[in-house]
Amino acid sequence: MTRRGRVQAGNWWLVGLGLAVVFLPGVSLAEQSAARFTLVMSGAAVKDNQTGLTWEQEPDRIHDVWDASVARCLTKEVGGQQGWRAPSIDELKTLIDTSQHDPALPAGHPFSNIKSEIYWTATPDPKDDIVAWQVSFFSGEPVTDQKSGTRRLWCVLGESRK
Repeated sequence: MTRRGRVQAGNWWLVGLGLAVVFLPGVSLAEQSAARFTLVMSGAAVKDNQTGLTWEQEPDRIHDVWDASVARCLTKEVGGQQGWRAPSIDELKTLIDTSQHDPALPAGHPFSNIKSEIYWTATPDPKDDIVAWQVSFFSGEPVTDQKSGTRRLWCVLGESRK
């Protein structure tokens, strides 16, 4: 499992995929977050310049069970682009800023319609077939729950840089 720390006097923080983010003196966290994200596909999607992933600018509004949510991503077209998929737990956690709550996203993020809810990931629990990993965007915590519950899903495009 990857290690994630908080902003410290050492001027760096490690996030979900183990990528370092350098905090520049005199530049606010909101300005740094704004530089991290780029609107693409005529504003329908957001490129995370830190991870290389492209996210829907607005997550799916439909609350559905795990299987249906994951399948919906595979057929989705956003910004004229196909090939979307459900993110892994590690990919979705890269959006989390543990210093923020309700939602637990970096200050200055360009996303809209973000509800402080729990979002599905594509990662099933390896020990229990009826359970999958989710991320709470209220607290930023990863959690597991039964796949029969209804949640939203935030589709992603591309492969993360490791």
